[in-house]
Amino acid sequence: MRRHAFISSILAILAIGCGDTPPEGVGGDAAVVLDAAPAPDAAPEPVIDPLRHRDDLPATERVLVVIDGQERVVSRDAAKAAGYTEVDFSRGWTPRIFREAKGEDGAVMVNRYRRIFLGLANDETDGDGLPLRNDDEKNFLEVFGIPPSMGIIRDRFVTDAEKACLKEIDYALIGRMEGLTYRNDRKTRKHRRKIKSLKKKLAAAMKTANAADYGALRAAQPDLEDDIAYVDRDTLQLRVLTEIEKRLDCDGHNHKRYRHKAGRLDHGLRLAVRRFQRKNKIYEHTNLRKKTMKLMAQPPVQTNYLTFVRVLQERVFAATGILEDGSTAIRGKAPTYEGADGKTYVVRNLMDEFTEAATRQLGLDTAEKTLAFFQRRSVEDMEWLRLGVKFPSKPEYYSDNMELKLVVDRGDVWYEIPYKENGKKLRQPRRKMPKASLYLTYRDQKIRLVRWPTTIGGWRTEQASNGYVYLRYKGSDIGNRVIRKVIAGPTWVAPESTPLKSLAKRRYVNGKKQGIVNYAEMGPGYLSAYGLVAGYFVIPGRKGRPDHDRGIRAHGSSDYMSIMSSQRFSHGCHRLMNHHAVRMYGFLLDHRPHTISGDQTMRHKRQFLYDGEVFEVRIPSRGFQYTLDPPLPVTVLKGDIKGDLKKPLEGYVKIPGESYPGDLPEVGRKKKKKKKEPADGEAPK
Repeated sequence: MRRHAFISSILAILAIGCGDTPPEGVGGDAAVVLDAAPAPDAAPEPVIDPLRHRDDLPATERVLVVIDGQERVVSRDAAKAAGYTEVDFSRGWTPRIFREAKGEDGAVMVNRYRRIFLGLANDETDGDGLPLRNDDEKNFLEVFGIPPSMGIIRDRFVTDAEKACLKEIDYALIGRMEGLTYRNDRKTRKHRRKIKSLKKKLAAAMKTANAADYGALRAAQPDLEDDIAYVDRDTLQLRVLTEIEKRLDCDGHNHKRYRHKAGRLDHGLRLAVRRFQRKNKIYEHTNLRKKTMKLMAQPPVQTNYLTFVRVLQERVFAATGILEDGSTAIRGKAPTYEGADGKTYVVRNLMDEFTEAATRQLGLDTAEKTLAFFQRRSVEDMEWLRLGVKFPSKPEYYSDNMELKLVVDRGDVWYEIPYKENGKKLRQPRRKMPKASLYLTYRDQKIRLVRWPTTIGGWRTEQASNGYVYLRYKGSDIGNRVIRKVIAGPTWVAPESTPLKSLAKRRYVNGKKQGIVNYAEMGPGYLSAYGLVAGYFVIPGRKGRPDHDRGIRAHGSSDYMSIMSSQRFSHGCHRLMNHHAVRMYGFLLDHRPHTISGDQTMRHKRQFLYDGEVFEVRIPSRGFQYTLDPPLPVTVLKGDIKGDLKKPLEGYVKIPGESYPGDLPEVGRKKKKKKKEPADGEAPK
C-alpha cells in the first residue's frame, strides 16, 4: 500500500503544468509530502529489579536480603512478593504474646509488660522498669526466658573483638578439666594440709630415687602413683582456676566485687560463675561442672555465636509460627504420621531446619562471619534491622486452625509423707519425670509436636488459720480440663495460706536497707510465680454455669532447677521453662481462633504484718488476656503411683521437729473476706 501511494504522488506532480494549481496536499515550492517511512521500534523500557539495593527507603520500609552473596537493602513489599519472610533483628522485637495489639476501634491495647520486656532485653532497665544503676550493669536473663536483643548481641561481638585480655587466656588449658572440686572451709584447710604433706613426702622420694620430676618418680616407684596424681590434679586445678579467673574478670563477671580470694573456689567465685551461666544459658547448679567448663574453654567469639543462634531461633519461631524442636524424639527416633498422599513422614525438627536455612542464606553460619556482619552494622542500624529469609515449606498439617491438645503425663507419683519419724528426709526416687506434650489431631492421627519437662504437685508447706506452718499435699488435678484464658505478663494473687516470709523481702532504698513487698514473686515478671505467661486450667461450666477454676495453671517459671530435679515439686501447677511457655502460647495464638481481651484491671489490696513491719500489697492488673475460642482441651494423666499409699492424705501434717499447739487445724476453716480478689493456687518457689 505504501508503494502505490508513492507512485500516485509522482504522477500527480508530473501532470501539473505552469500556473496550474497543485492538488490539495502538494505544494508548489514546498517539499513533497510523502507517507512517512516506518519509525524504528522504540527502545524497550529498562527492566527495574524490584530487589535492587535501595538507599532511599525510610527505615520502616527496609529489609536486608542476601542475593548471590551480596547484602541488599530492599523494599519490604518487594521482599514479601519474592517469597521472603521477615526475621526481626531490631531492638523493638518481642515474642508473639507481647506484640502490640489493636482493639475493634483500632486503638492500641496496652500490654503493661511489653515495655519492661524491651527494657530488660536491651539492658536499659531492671525488672521494675527502673534504669540500671550503671553502664556496666547487664541483664543476663536468657535462662529466664528473656533473650538479649540483637543490638546487645552486636555489642558483645564488637566489644569482645577489641579486648586484648581475652586473647591472653589459655582456653585449651581450661578444656583439660571437666570440673573443679568445691570444698567448704573446713575441707579446704584439710586438703591444703594434705597437699603440703604429700609434696614433702614426694620431694623426699624424688631425692632418694634421684628422680628429676614426678614422671621419673612414677617409673621408679609405681606405688606412689595415687599420691602423685592427687598432687598433679591439685596443681592443674590451680592453673585452670587462674585462667578461669582471668576469663571471668575480662568477660565482665568481675569476681573481685564478690570478695573472691584468688585461687579459691569460694562463694564469691560462685556468684561470678552464676553470671557467666546466665549469660550463656547454662541450666546447671552454680558450680564449675561439665557444661559450664565446656563453655569456659571456648573463646568469647564462639560463645557469643552460640548465643546468637539461640536468639535467632526465638525470632524464627515468632516469624514463622513453627514449634517443633526435636523434643519428641525418644532414643533418637522421631514420631511419624501418614500424609494426604498415603506416605509416611517423620515429624521434622523445624527449629533446626529453619535456623540452618536462615544462617546459611544470610551468611551467618560461622562465628567469624557473624562477627564481621555485626561489625558492618552501626548502633543505629539495630533500631530497624529486619532480614529476609526463604524458609523451607511447613508440613502439610499446618493451618490457621489446628486441632491441638495439651497432655500432661505426671510420671512417677509418691503420696507418702517425705520424712522419716526421726525427721530425716525420705528418698522417693522418680525415674519417669512429668512431661507436657502438645498434640495435633490430623487426618484421625495424633501427632506429638513437642514434649517438654514440667512439674506436678507434691508435699509443700502451707500456713494454716492458726498462723503455724504445716505440710500439706498439693496435688495436680487428674482428668480433662480446658484452657480458655491465656495471660501474658500474669500476676499471682497470694492465697491466705502462703507463708508470709515469701511475700516480703529486704532491699536497699536510697542507700538504706528496708522491708518491701516481694512483687518479684507476684508479678508481672520473669521471676514471678506464673513466669512470663500462664494458661488457666478450668472445668467448663455446664448449662450456662461459669467455669470451675481450681487454681491449676500451665505457666512459665524461673525456677528451672525445680523442673529439672527429681526431688522438686510445684504447688499443683505445671511449670514450664519460661521460653517453652512463651513459644507454646505464641503458637496457640498463631494457630487457634482467639479474641484479644486486653489488660485485665483489678484492684487487689492486702495488708499483712511480718517481722514487726506492716506491708501493703497492691496489684492493679492480672495481665494481658487472650481468650481461646474454642478453648484448648487439656488432659492430665494419673501417672504411675509409687509406694503403698495410693491416694493423697487430706488435711495438714505436722513437720517433724517442729512444735505445734493443740490439735491439727482443719483446712479451709478460715472465712474469706467478701468482695476480695480470688487467690490463685500456685505458690512461690
